[in-house]
Amino acid sequence: MKKTDNPIKLLTLAEAAEILKISKRTLHRMIQNRQIPAFKVGGQWRILESRFQEWVQEEENLIPKAG
Repeated sequence: MKKTDNPIKLLTLAEAAEILKISKRTLHRMIQNRQIPAFKVGGQWRILESRFQEWVQEEENLIPKAG
């Protein structure tokens, strides 16, 4: 395992849903459909913050720019 200077930050479904301004149920559905990278820890879903940020940036780049 490689050492990183930044501590690993995991988001809960509630935290990620709040960031996206969607319900936890919608977020869970997106995870089940493998639209958002997530994994289970002790039966609860967690999202690695760095992967979540990458996913948001990728999604933003897919949206056509107005104008």
